[in-house]
Amino acid sequence: MKTMSPELLNVEGVAKVLQLHAMTVYRLAREGKLPGFKVGGRWRFHRSALEDWMVDRAQVARLEAENRKLGLMGS
Repeated sequence: MKTMSPELLNVEGVAKVLQLHAMTVYRLAREGKLPGFKVGGRWRFHRSALEDWMVDRAQVARLEAENRKLGLMGS
């Protein structure tokens, strides 16, 4: 039987998915760099929003690499 992944993740769950330290997840969330929200003082993250964020970050990184190759950005 296939187990479903929870739609709502806590900091530890996000850290595991992104392979980051939990303190890094807290910092990124606090800085507004990760799509999260607080409930009762604790960070929560929608899995689908996190997946969208990862796709967006990959696209930005790819565009930045292409621009560097073309000499459109500083190194």
